[in-house]
Amino acid sequence: MLVSFIIYINILIFSVLYCLFSMLPFLTIVVILRFNHQKIAHWLRFFILWYGKCIIRLAVFPFIRLTYEDTAPDEKGPGIIIVNHRSSSDPFLVALLGGEMIQMVNGWPMRLPFFGFFARHAEYIDITQTPYDGLRTHIEYILQKGVSVVTFPEGTRSGNCSMNQFHGSIFRVAHELKATVTPVCITGNQNIPSRKFKLSCGHIRVRKLTSLKPETIAGLTPFALKTQVRDIIVDETSKMDAMQ
Repeated sequence: MLVSFIIYINILIFSVLYCLFSMLPFLTIVVILRFNHQKIAHWLRFFILWYGKCIIRLAVFPFIRLTYEDTAPDEKGPGIIIVNHRSSSDPFLVALLGGEMIQMVNGWPMRLPFFGFFARHAEYIDITQTPYDGLRTHIEYILQKGVSVVTFPEGTRSGNCSMNQFHGSIFRVAHELKATVTPVCITGNQNIPSRKFKLSCGHIRVRKLTSLKPETIAGLTPFALKTQVRDIIVDETSKMDAMQ
């Protein structure tokens, strides 16, 4: 209980400090850009990325250790990033990937009074309010700007080492847009925090795997693509769990 309390206090302190120190630079950028929505969205994604890095690298240290592995460091460029979903900490942990990105999220983060404002204006996707055609159009627009899309196709966190079934819409989009698909595995955080929001010490691993290229995806149906990506992540997370 004490560890959980200390970590949450650290997160609160770092969040407040980050907001205070980034507010002036952000407002300066807004004025310089003359309220240009697209350019402001780019900078919002930058500030969100570094907020995530600040929380997972500084606020939880030394109680929670992180190991990040990139198995294909030479792969560059935007794509659709598929991540397994064990915990509410997953959206923070994808900051380890670096690069400009948005996330597909359920409706409640978009409705938060403070963070929801930044998520909406950073062009995040509310999957509960976006029909398929709108989803496809928005992802195509985002990818054309060189920005990646992070998605958790399980929809809800598993809360343990198992994996829920994947929803298929994002794989249909990837197939139609001929987008690169990158599997990412997260282990060790199924209880960080727990479903009762208790935080504990632990070691979290994040591993970025080799991407599936458009030419590979073209030879698959969306269903086969979904099945293959899920099988890849299930196999890799099993290996990673054995290392915990």
